[in-house]
Amino acid sequence: MRLHYWTYEGPAHVGACRVGTSIPGVHTVLHAPGGDSYTSVLFTMIDRQCGFPSVTNVSYGRKEVSTTGVDRMMTVVEQVERTHKPRVIQVIPTCTSNLLKEDVGGALNRLQTTCDAKLLFLQLNAFCEKEDQGADMTFAGLVEYLATGTGERTPEPTVNILGLTSLGFRHRDDLREITQLLNQCGVRVNAALPFGGTAADFQRLGQAWFNVVPYAEIGLRAAKVLENRFGQPYLVHAPIGIQATQEFIELVQARVEELGGRPARFHPRPETMSRVPWYSRSADSHYLTPKRSFVFGVASHALAVARMMEEEIGMRPLAVGTFSYEHAPAFLDECTRRGWAGFYSDDFKEVERRIADAMPDIVLGTQMERHSARRHELPATVISCPAHVTDFPARYSPFAGWEGANVIFDAVTHTLTLGLESHLIDMFRELPGIEHDSVLGAVRLPDLPPSPSPMSRDEDIPAEPRTEQRGATSAVASTPAAVSTPAAAAVVTPPATEAPGGEWSGEPRWTDEALAELKKIPFFVRKKAMHNTEKYAREHGLREILPQTIHATRDELSRK
Repeated sequence: MRLHYWTYEGPAHVGACRVGTSIPGVHTVLHAPGGDSYTSVLFTMIDRQCGFPSVTNVSYGRKEVSTTGVDRMMTVVEQVERTHKPRVIQVIPTCTSNLLKEDVGGALNRLQTTCDAKLLFLQLNAFCEKEDQGADMTFAGLVEYLATGTGERTPEPTVNILGLTSLGFRHRDDLREITQLLNQCGVRVNAALPFGGTAADFQRLGQAWFNVVPYAEIGLRAAKVLENRFGQPYLVHAPIGIQATQEFIELVQARVEELGGRPARFHPRPETMSRVPWYSRSADSHYLTPKRSFVFGVASHALAVARMMEEEIGMRPLAVGTFSYEHAPAFLDECTRRGWAGFYSDDFKEVERRIADAMPDIVLGTQMERHSARRHELPATVISCPAHVTDFPARYSPFAGWEGANVIFDAVTHTLTLGLESHLIDMFRELPGIEHDSVLGAVRLPDLPPSPSPMSRDEDIPAEPRTEQRGATSAVASTPAAVSTPAAAAVVTPPATEAPGGEWSGEPRWTDEALAELKKIPFFVRKKAMHNTEKYAREHGLREILPQTIHATRDELSRK
């Protein structure tokens, strides 16, 4: 089993905790040693839940591992029932407890006779299943165990929203947005689980006309259980983006009509529901069209955001990837159908290499891709879990529906606009008489010396050495104070690319004129321009890069 400092998904029991903490009346008991008790931190510090999550660790120690681990677990379950009085207690093993091969299920069956709460043991394989799989399997297990209603459907059209959980990327706000979309279609929400419902809602799941699964990673197994038990059809569609939201509305109304209901015939104009259609056609957004994006994340979000980037914002994806193992085949098929370069990877280092090779104008990914893009001086924004606490805002900020399209559009344009503002600051910084700001200054080129500090301004340099510096390049190289001046930076010779024996190493050499031309390019695309120019020079066997080489590279890329 590979171990990483960073992983895109946690183990299966983290997904089980996400489901349990989303449902009031359900308490999760982790049958685990003390080292696996980090789940509370995830929900209180990242998800910003009000109050502590309904998770309790058995936390048996070294002595109990070989003797009384199950007895300790039974004691904790009894304490949880007395203290919290939940309707359901689900016991989840972790990877360590899986190795012990303890009869936890048999112990819970014996304990059920003395407990008022329903006890449920979910045997998750922590070595094969990851976080989303664990959440999906846990929710399906709860549905299979607790959904015991008659299945008599409501008189008016109703649906169940399945799969939104705590620690899901904007799931809290997506639930509100999707509920509004359904209400506009004349459909009422019968139950929303895990997030948005209670343990009592499981008994009326069978009353809905059909089920809606916004994101296939969590909720699809539960929808299939309800289909087999109550004959309920289900709809899997992520309403992320203007066109996907319109399709969601059409699919919901078509399903209501198929089941014998009267749909609301809601056919909105996108311009009246979201600002994105107007903004994307305005002159202010024309600078987005020639740019290229790199999209990576959970399968449903990566596909939906890539589609929005290409069809609604005008930034064609250079590559679209996912770490969702279960949904990778369908993901790659959809990428092939749309003509995208799709890929699957759960190694963040491989994803970073792909970003470095593509050098896109913007990266849309997880928290890891934000770090990777920063190392390559590329703008980035987060569109999928795993995410940082800053990606769980206290304000209303959905990703689904009409308002979600506004949020995504703002995230893309603001990320690029801030780079433009920094470039303007850099331009004014280079005017004569303006001091350099070490915080707001331009990003240095790898071939240029460090930017001048406030201690090396012109007034601090004697008059005679300054005259010598302007007269000869050798004086610049020999005087430490002169190296840090702006005049010296323009004449510094780039590092040699000749091999020790005098043979050409194959790497092109930047001339001073080309470096001066490169500095005219905004800093937030300068590294990409350098990368593309060097690639062009290598492909055409050029030993030196001239200003004409930069222009030829630009012309060639514009024709692609």
